Amino acid sequence: MDDRFEGLRQQRHLLYDRFAVAQVAVSSDGLEVTFAGPMETGVRVGGFAVVEVADRCVVVQVRSVEVVEREGPELDLEVREQVHGYGVSAARARPMMRALHGSAVTLGELDSAGFTVLPRTVPFGESPIRPATAGEVAAVAAGLPAGAATLDVGVLNQAPQVAAQLRATGFGRHTFMCGQSGSGKTYTTGGLLERLLRRTSLPILVFDPNSDHVHLGATADPADESPAAVRHRAVAGDVYVARARGFGSPFTLCLDFSDLEVDTQALLLRMHPVRDLDDFHALRQVTSTLTAPYSAADVAAAAAATPEGARLAKRIANLGIADWELWRREGERSAADFDIRTKRCVVVDIGSLPTPDERTAVVLALLGRRWATRRRRDPVLLVIDEAHNVLPAATDNPLLAATTDLGTLIAGEGRKFGLHLFVATQRPGKVHPNVVSQCDNLVLMRMNGAADIAALAGFFSHVPRPMLEQATGFGLGEALFAGPIAPVPVLAKVGRRVSPQGGADVPATWAEVTS
Repeated sequence: MDDRFEGLRQQRHLLYDRFAVAQVAVSSDGLEVTFAGPMETGVRVGGFAVVEVADRCVVVQVRSVEVVEREGPELDLEVREQVHGYGVSAARARPMMRALHGSAVTLGELDSAGFTVLPRTVPFGESPIRPATAGEVAAVAAGLPAGAATLDVGVLNQAPQVAAQLRATGFGRHTFMCGQSGSGKTYTTGGLLERLLRRTSLPILVFDPNSDHVHLGATADPADESPAAVRHRAVAGDVYVARARGFGSPFTLCLDFSDLEVDTQALLLRMHPVRDLDDFHALRQVTSTLTAPYSAADVAAAAAATPEGARLAKRIANLGIADWELWRREGERSAADFDIRTKRCVVVDIGSLPTPDERTAVVLALLGRRWATRRRRDPVLLVIDEAHNVLPAATDNPLLAATTDLGTLIAGEGRKFGLHLFVATQRPGKVHPNVVSQCDNLVLMRMNGAADIAALAGFFSHVPRPMLEQATGFGLGEALFAGPIAPVPVLAKVGRRVSPQGGADVPATWAEVTS
């Protein structure tokens, strides 16, 4: 750093000391707050701050912070060097000075007895604002849930010694989880499911396309005697994992052909009700004569026995549908018969099935069964991991299109029947917008694209956009929780999980330099 630059820097520091921006906040309605201050103010988007108003401390959450430039005072300067050959001895100038400006919302008031949630406070004029101390953050975090049942999901970014808490009842609304590959999305999903298992009685049905959650009923360290691990072992026996044959699961992932609606059977057989008029009619006629449960082989045999069903039988044979590993065998129980009312958690390992159509058929059958029995009003959390493979934004696959139609129906109408979605994906644009738009909760992890942030801002307008933009700088396991699951939008580092982790990246040992 040369002497001239250092001299200029010192002069600017003198200006900032002499003409400092007041570090103050104002509120005309006791709810919305604006503030200003020097660059060293210390407040951060999503963090808690305290406004010291007369004899009370108003707690606010910062929603936006930006650097603004303003003209400084007019200065008379002595010029000691010649300017373009002219003898100029003095000049006037207005240096540009930078400060912070931002907005916040009031949460309540803090006193010696603790934090009190208030819908709004008394309006106030210019009053000092500062970041909340760690002790104040702890008091606010403890008071925000206002007695509601909570789940500790990790620690707050602002104060790593303070637990980040979510409202358990918030999972009674649809949840959208988004994070790019490598952000810790699978780890976080497993951690949330663990906590729901340990702290609630909400039944959970997990569609697991990558076999990431098949160890949810175990602990990673058998010797772990932490309270979380002990509690998890107590509920682990209520986790049932259904996998395809050959994976060693006590619960075989299988279906009867009759578990599928006739229209879905037709989609599996690549039939259209108009273009394949005769075959579609034959399918309806044949299945109406069969008693459930029946198999695809039963349909083919019954169709072959009639002249009008011969083409249908050949279609089944040519497509090899009857040979799928998915179909139930003697002594097995169809996954469609799982009664979620008697099980805390069922993990359906659709990733263990060999073909995409088999995986989609399982999702259609199980979601269809949940929808068909919706009037029982049995609450259940339907977890769809890697949801772009199940509820895509666009597809030319009629079977996937049917799954998406069912998913959007549940998203729009299911909540009043107790059907609550938890949809996880890498980018918002990959899941059908009619599903995302029905989600009230957002769990956002690291994102790279500005376009994805803009899309999320459109879907989740109740979350301040500057908070969404924080996701581009998230580290591994950091997340924004917003919606009914959180008393206020929460920026947190996800805590430890006790079940074995799935979905880890392949080790990059190939990058090691060898001699």
